[in-house]
Amino acid sequence: MTNQFNEAKHKFELRKRTEEMRMQVTTFGIMIFLTLVAFAMVAAGLSKEFVIPAVLLLAVIQVILQFYYFMHMSHKGHGVAKLFIFSGIVVAISFIVMALYITWLGDPLK
Repeated sequence: MTNQFNEAKHKFELRKRTEEMRMQVTTFGIMIFLTLVAFAMVAAGLSKEFVIPAVLLLAVIQVILQFYYFMHMSHKGHGVAKLFIFSGIVVAISFIVMALYITWLGDPLK
């Protein structure tokens, strides 16, 4: 009975690791594709007004994919790390929005 349990557990672990490896390879392929799209947009000579936001969006997508899959944030037990990362993202976005507001919209103390 114990031998059957160990064999079933081994098969389960093997299947789980295979699925995880497949997901990491797929995610890596998606990130390579996004990088190639960004290079193609720049090389095609498209307008800066289109290329800059598009490349920034592709970069944000890649960062999310890297955090979620390559840093194993999809696994259980990473709640505190997720909280700190997302809190840092909120602070960074707030800082960027305020810096842009102060820089381009004039004197905020008027």
